[in-house]
Amino acid sequence: MHTHLVFLDESGDHSMQHIDRQFPVFALGGVIFEKDYYYNIVNPTIDGIKYKYWKHRNVILHSVDIRKQRGLFNILRDPETRIRFLDDVTGFVSGLDYKIIAAGINKSDHLRTYAAPENPYVLTLEFVMERLYFYFKGSRNKALLVAESREDADNERLYKVFKRLMEFGNENISSSEFKSCITDLEFIPKVNNENGNQLTDLIVYPIARKIISRAKGYQSYIEIKPKFYSRSNGDFWGYGLKAFPNLTYYRIKKETD
Repeated sequence: MHTHLVFLDESGDHSMQHIDRQFPVFALGGVIFEKDYYYNIVNPTIDGIKYKYWKHRNVILHSVDIRKQRGLFNILRDPETRIRFLDDVTGFVSGLDYKIIAAGINKSDHLRTYAAPENPYVLTLEFVMERLYFYFKGSRNKALLVAESREDADNERLYKVFKRLMEFGNENISSSEFKSCITDLEFIPKVNNENGNQLTDLIVYPIARKIISRAKGYQSYIEIKPKFYSRSNGDFWGYGLKAFPNLTYYRIKKETD
């Protein structure tokens, strides 16, 4: 029986054959909620924002749609509405109780570093699952991973990686250790309007953007920093947030927090 839900979402394209110079990063984030808290607090909180601005909950909070003010988010073209809405989003992103485990890969650095670079989706999922083991280690808690459904072929490829790790482990974590804290990976269609996946979408984009820009003072990133799974001294780099490869990691550490 799982006691926690870990919502997964990505930002960027995981293909190594196509690298967008303006957005050369693929990031995968996992947002960890205690299950009852998610159902009783998180869902009503996020639904409340939807009712406030649209009078119904049939709204999917999608980072790119919000930024481009398209579709239902054309209401944000009104400056006062935009300010109020973004303040409300900041309120629940900052105020809800959850933890983040994420990984981002600069694909240009990855290609320069390795002759045969591993697929970014494989690497980021592996890292997130490893850190989930350490997050839950020593407790009796277990997590169900919940990803937004894509094309069937994409779902199958991702689940194949997940099952390989669960059945055989990797060089750091054994199969039994993964199974001690993770129950399964489920895919939820976008039309199901799952708030956990939408919150994760809002969070992963700033992580990817941070790895690209490395600039200090990026507000959306600053707001989520306290949510990362971290060491006792508060440092989360390489712990709750991994930038890969090392070329990317050390450049970010040198230039930012």
